[in-house]
Amino acid sequence: MSKGNRADGVLMMLAGATIGAAIALLFAPQTGQKTRRQIVRYGKKAGGRAQEFVSEIAESIDDVLGDVMELGEEGIVKGKAEILDVLDAGKKYIEEEKAKIAKILK
Repeated sequence: MSKGNRADGVLMMLAGATIGAAIALLFAPQTGQKTRRQIVRYGKKAGGRAQEFVSEIAESIDDVLGDVMELGEEGIVKGKAEILDVLDAGKKYIEEEKAKIAKILK
């Protein structure tokens, strides 16, 4: 391949890359700064909801433990199941929030 053909090939590649970048910028759904602000806003919102959820879980566990103490051994068996249910609900909530954040970051 001659030097002229290589130079033409490189020039065409650079022109294609420039045109592609320009089209990508024109059709981008929003600016990077706006996307970063959206991610920060969602992170703060998710953090607040997570704190509320942790408080609710702690309150639920306290209630269950209070019932367990009142009922004795029978309460322990019942309380264990309720605590596991609360923790499963918490796990599901966290997985859903994690998926939402992953979707935004894509």
